[in-house]
Amino acid sequence: MARPIVVFNCARNYPPGTLEHDMPRLLEACEVRLTEAKDGPELAAELADAQVLVARREYVGRKTLELTPALRGVVTPGVGVEKVDVEAATELGIAVANSPGNSITMSEATLLLMLAVAKQLPQWIEKARSSTEPTLSMRGMELHGKTIGLVGLGRIGRLVAGLARAFGMRVLAYDPYVSSSDVAELTSLERVLSEADFVSLHPVLTPETFHLINAERLARMKPTAYLINTSRGGVIDEPALIEALRDKRIAGAGLDVFETEPPALDNPLLKMDNVIGTPHGLGHADESLLRCAGMTEENVLALIAGRLPPYLVNSKVRWRMLQTA
Repeated sequence: MARPIVVFNCARNYPPGTLEHDMPRLLEACEVRLTEAKDGPELAAELADAQVLVARREYVGRKTLELTPALRGVVTPGVGVEKVDVEAATELGIAVANSPGNSITMSEATLLLMLAVAKQLPQWIEKARSSTEPTLSMRGMELHGKTIGLVGLGRIGRLVAGLARAFGMRVLAYDPYVSSSDVAELTSLERVLSEADFVSLHPVLTPETFHLINAERLARMKPTAYLINTSRGGVIDEPALIEALRDKRIAGAGLDVFETEPPALDNPLLKMDNVIGTPHGLGHADESLLRCAGMTEENVLALIAGRLPPYLVNSKVRWRMLQTA
């Protein structure tokens, strides 16, 4: 009997031995194929007899999904699903699942960026490398006693709230889908922006949250405040952020994500003294990668066994497997 077929796109992200180390149960149960095929007929052809697509980085849209009658589900190997047309998948009866195993790492990364911008870490490192004495104008700020404003209070937001409280910070949070919280004071987005010394972004990227932080909302922030983004670059209107930073209308930013990734070499954010940028990689810790791989395995193994995946995203889907059973 032929084994179920699972296709991984973005083959470049899986060096030899990676899957054997990270997902041995999946390899034992399935025939795994790697591809660099792009969205559309090219990718659909690769999925012609596949039951599951593990989708990473490259977009997977309606035109591809409409051409894959055997496909049971799409699984992302991380928390984000913005590269999948979830609405189309739901309409077509295809389950979509994610693998949210990097919450601990990303909450720590948020604190890392906060501390780095607060302490002006790049400037201090440059002084040491150039054998230059620091000046009295080089001074950071303490987190203790400051206010952090969280935009999004899901898995990562809650962990950040706990870490911030351990630093002695006051925690405000805005999340329209959360009605109560034991880790933060829930309030409006406007109040979060206007009162926070650090605004930290943790929403999922959807049409609703695209450019959530725009020029008008940046103008609500204090000129001494910092913006931290470890969610998705599209949550921020990047040209508006660049203008706000240039005009010193906010103090600085710590960014692990950009609207275009990797960021272009001429992106002004990469050359600003008050910005620390990393290439969407702070979630790459040994523990988090293994945790995400295990969740990906669980999702795929459930799908090929005829069960909905444990980390289902589109809970309203009328799954095609159940309709044809």
